Amino acid sequence: MNQEVVSFMLRFVREGDNDQARWRGVIKHVQSDDTADFARFNDALEFMQQRVNDTIRQSFASDEQPTPEKMFAETARLWGEMAPRYTDIMLQSMEVFLEQGRRMGETLADSLANRAVAAQQSDQSQQGRLISIIERLAGQVETLTSKVDELEERLRDEPTE
Repeated sequence: MNQEVVSFMLRFVREGDNDQARWRGVIKHVQSDDTADFARFNDALEFMQQRVNDTIRQSFASDEQPTPEKMFAETARLWGEMAPRYTDIMLQSMEVFLEQGRRMGETLADSLANRAVAAQQSDQSQQGRLISIIERLAGQVETLTSKVDELEERLRDEPTE
C-alpha cells in the first residue's frame, strides 16, 4: 500500500502592546519547507489546500490522465477526514492561548500588588524619617527662639549710654 503524507506546522505569534495587540501566524509545509505568513486563518487553509492538491496530483502521476472527478473525490475524502479534527485543534489552541493570557494577567496583577506594597512601605519609611527630621528642626527652632528671646531681654536690660 502506497502512503502519502502531507504535514503542516502552525505557529501563532501575538505582537504589540495589550491595547494594540494582534495575532499573526506562520504555516510551514513540512515536506517542502515552504512557509507563508498569514493574518487570517483562511489564508493558512488556502496554503494547505494548495499543498494537498499538489500531493494529490502527484499521486495520480502514474495515471495517464487523472480526471477532475477523481482529484475532487480524493480532495473531498481527505478534507472530510481532517475537518472534524480541525475544530478540536483550533479549540485546543485557543484554550492554550487563553490560559497563557490568564496566567500573564495573574502575574501582572501579583507584580503590581507587590510593587504597591513595596511603595507603601517605602512611603511609610520615608514619612517616619521626615517626621523625625521635622521634630529635630522644631526642637532647634525652639532653642533658637529662646536664645533670641534671651538676647532681646539682655539688650533691653543693658543701660544705654
